[in-house]
Amino acid sequence: MVIFTTAFSEYAAVSYELSAIDYLLKPINQKRFTQAITKAQEYFNFINKKDDSADKNIFIRADFSLVKIPLADILYIEGLSDYLKIFIKDRKTVVARMPMKDMVEKLPSNDFIRVHRSYILPFSKIEAVRGTTIFIGDKEFPIGRTYTDEFFKRYGE
Repeated sequence: MVIFTTAFSEYAAVSYELSAIDYLLKPINQKRFTQAITKAQEYFNFINKKDDSADKNIFIRADFSLVKIPLADILYIEGLSDYLKIFIKDRKTVVARMPMKDMVEKLPSNDFIRVHRSYILPFSKIEAVRGTTIFIGDKEFPIGRTYTDEFFKRYGE
């Protein structure tokens, strides 16, 4: 997103041809500047608004194709260096070349949490927590020291 600021009014038309959010002519007064920032923020919120229907699936590039994965079917995600293994209910595990950080950003933060350097878990699948161990089915996941406070703050809600 771009807000043009210039002392030359002849560039106004060009700025809108380039899809600028706003155009400020120097000298810029505070009220006009605030108005432009508000406009940019509203546009940012609009284009980044989550559509509930789109949140039900994610698309991951794996095996030379784009794989659709329903969020409700994700059992857990394990990170292995530059790769991720996405364990999915009643489906083959999907292996994707993607860092954990990117996957965390792709997933809705209300439904998933990173609990360890190597694991992202869906809240809905957590059956029990004992000490710093999470249980999902017959699997056990450690809670990393770095993630302990955040996990218990959110899990206890």
